[in-house]
Amino acid sequence: MSGPVIAVAGASGAVGRAVTRELVRLGHRPRTLVRPGSPNRAPDAAVVECDLTDRASTLNALRGVDRLFMLTPFHPEQLVLQRNLISASGEAGVSRVVKLSALGAQRGAESSIHHQHGVGDDELRDAGIPHAVLRPNAFMQNALQWLPTIRARDAIVLPVGAARVSMIDVEDIGLAAASLLTADAAAGDYDLTGPEALDYREVAEILSEVAGRPIRHVDAAPTEVATAMRSAGVPDWAVAARLQLYATYRAGEAEAVTTAIADITGRPPRDYRSFAAGLAEQLRN
Repeated sequence: MSGPVIAVAGASGAVGRAVTRELVRLGHRPRTLVRPGSPNRAPDAAVVECDLTDRASTLNALRGVDRLFMLTPFHPEQLVLQRNLISASGEAGVSRVVKLSALGAQRGAESSIHHQHGVGDDELRDAGIPHAVLRPNAFMQNALQWLPTIRARDAIVLPVGAARVSMIDVEDIGLAAASLLTADAAAGDYDLTGPEALDYREVAEILSEVAGRPIRHVDAAPTEVATAMRSAGVPDWAVAARLQLYATYRAGEAEAVTTAIADITGRPPRDYRSFAAGLAEQLRN
């Protein structure tokens, strides 16, 4: 197959899989970079095992790559992974990078996720590689993490108060990323959101309609949520990072709505009600 060699780093996660599916649909056979031993192998894609914590492994995986979708997984040293990918991209001669960042990313941000992405965004810019940065809001697919609590308590338990969040479907992120990877040029920073900002009471109401039973939002204290996460085996660094993220929601930092998805792809982003309809069977079981 002719055309540029496109690699997808972080290909085993929800966003990476969405990007890969869209590239395949467009007629490409992307090179998917996955952790050694990962069982998540995308069909119709070339699979390369890569340890992003190791620069040599990262460089080897990027040799011969023209364009890269750069996603680094949730990790205590996420910035190290980003730096390895940026450095290896430069040495391997990658001609375009589309980086997944986060809405609110900024050097010095109180949220460790936003700080590490902000530094990574700056360093990619300083590297001089043609690029675009995608900064999505919270994923609609995070609802899958709530299913055990919904089944046990008919509740979404999150310490977010009355925060409004313009959640986005990962499939829209995948479409936007693939569009930029395959277009003639990619440049700029894009804040990606869904078409509306909902509070979690409204989210619960939508899920209630889909499930056919009442589901509510419980605004638990951060300490209560931290205890629950730790009892489920979530490490301390991840607990702290998630609580910092929830604090940005409460501060109103996730309620902006943008037109970036439509600007990039030519179609509007999916709304939450349409997404929730696909969860009907899981919510009812």
